Amino acid sequence: MKRKLNFILLLAAAIAFTACKKDKGAYDYENKVNEYDGPVYSYLKAQPSTYDSLLRVVDRISWLKDSLSAPGKFTVFAPTNRSFVLAMLNLNNLRAAQKKPLLNLGNADVSQLETLLSRYIISGRYTTDSLQLTDGVMLDNIKHDYEMHATEINSNAYGFVKGGPKSIMFSDIKYSQYIVEWQRTTTQAVNIFTSNAVVHVLTPSHEFGFSEFTLRLNK
Repeated sequence: MKRKLNFILLLAAAIAFTACKKDKGAYDYENKVNEYDGPVYSYLKAQPSTYDSLLRVVDRISWLKDSLSAPGKFTVFAPTNRSFVLAMLNLNNLRAAQKKPLLNLGNADVSQLETLLSRYIISGRYTTDSLQLTDGVMLDNIKHDYEMHATEINSNAYGFVKGGPKSIMFSDIKYSQYIVEWQRTTTQAVNIFTSNAVVHVLTPSHEFGFSEFTLRLNK
């Protein structure tokens, strides 16, 4: 009987130890911060096969390239190559049907590209922690008089409420006060720090331009 009692006590202790380890793993969850020693333009250049399309557009807009290379305080919601592929595919499918010449990021209307890309580059630094307000935060883009919106999204981990990875809902509000009319996307990585900016990487399923790319470029 004594042996049986000792076995039960040992089993209970083992279960308790395992549970403690699991709890520790949950509560020690950390959304790791990445840092890059240089300006955001250099950071984008240092990510081969990820931001080539974004850089192709930036390089055509001299003031924007200079801004992203110089000291300052910006937040960049960075679309990856896939976002531009989706936009160009939809544009050129339409142009092919209309028997118009196909376009690429090197010969498309640069003024329209500037207008759209400016919406992804925000004046001021906004980390996920600065977007925790219930209604999110209105954001001013780098040049044009146009507002975007962002709010932090928290997920759960191991039963720990809001202990999982953080992400951001990034929205083009389309000059509307009605959320149902906003165009929205999310991030796949957040809080990448460079010397002059905070970078949040948008999900690859996002189509660059928030539904305006084809309309603006199909002239």
